[in-house]
Amino acid sequence: MTARLFSEYEIILQEISSAMIVRIIKILLLFMMISGCASFPGKTPPDEIQVLFCGDVMLDWGIKEITLSEGYDYPLERVRGFLRSFDYRICNLECPIASSGTPHPDKKYIFIAPAEAVRVLKHGGITGVSLANNHSTDFGIPALQSTMTILAENGIQYTGAGADFEESRQPVLLERHGISAAVLGYTNIGNKDAYATKTMPGIARANLEIIKKDILNLKKFNDIVVISLHWGDEYADYPADEQIELAHAIIEAGADAVIGHHSHIYQGIEIYRGRPVIYSLGNFLFGSLNEDIRDNIVVSLRLGNKGIRSIEVYPLNGINDPNNRFQPRKMTGSEAEALLLHLREISHPLGSEFPRKAVISNSRMTYTFAPETAP
Repeated sequence: MTARLFSEYEIILQEISSAMIVRIIKILLLFMMISGCASFPGKTPPDEIQVLFCGDVMLDWGIKEITLSEGYDYPLERVRGFLRSFDYRICNLECPIASSGTPHPDKKYIFIAPAEAVRVLKHGGITGVSLANNHSTDFGIPALQSTMTILAENGIQYTGAGADFEESRQPVLLERHGISAAVLGYTNIGNKDAYATKTMPGIARANLEIIKKDILNLKKFNDIVVISLHWGDEYADYPADEQIELAHAIIEAGADAVIGHHSHIYQGIEIYRGRPVIYSLGNFLFGSLNEDIRDNIVVSLRLGNKGIRSIEVYPLNGINDPNNRFQPRKMTGSEAEALLLHLREISHPLGSEFPRKAVISNSRMTYTFAPETAP
């Protein structure tokens, strides 16, 4: 009797287990089907790469203080997963990373971060940085050289600075899935003693003729060329006329996109001759508190071997979040939509099709290029 009961119990268990297994398989198959059809941020098809461009990063002042108490993982902890969902991540590093240096005698605001601060960038998975800005030489050329060494030792590429004029114009190179892209950084607001020469280290000057030459050379070996510019006026909602003229000339020279920063706030987006110009991303991770600083954006470029397929704009909460100082977070819901609607509004005066064709959905704004007309 006991043996019979045990045998029947064993059969029932087997039947229950089989039913559960079938149910689990069905659920997994359904999830795989949904995953294959849905469009998730950072989910990259095998024939493209996705590059996220972030704005200004300054690791001194408030960032330096918060990392002393909370550690170097703290600043980018809330966006780390989001950042790493993209193939590559590029930002503008607006401070030297060095153990020592000599403060610039003629500058009111100067920044420097300790050598260990590179761990903030590594934790966020930053792939490359532009050093072409007005703060890279705040503590002298030796501190800039130390920055380049520390970045290289930690596997982070850089552009916009170098041991001489030629090296300062070397790009960040990205390659995956048979697609190659080059990112070049320049600025036109540095101190005179900051610019690289034929014999001296420094940053790359935004000279149009030089930029044209660099685009032509890089186009021979890369599918995509992106120009990163540190330019314009701080806290200005709109780019100046000379910025627009420069951006148009760079696109006409063959660049596939222009990405700007320096204003500390985001500016409008223009589609010029089928190519995007993001005039300013604003701040990404900046160690100062200023009531004029607002929430900002990061922009993803989806790249194919024939050009840019789409751009996606994501709103990020700024550093003035009272609950998490100096720790940006990805915005969602109504607050994300409000920012994106404002971005659309300030893009209208640029006279491009971006405000009309960009779609706001799932807390991001997407502009898709037609397959036959993609740049």
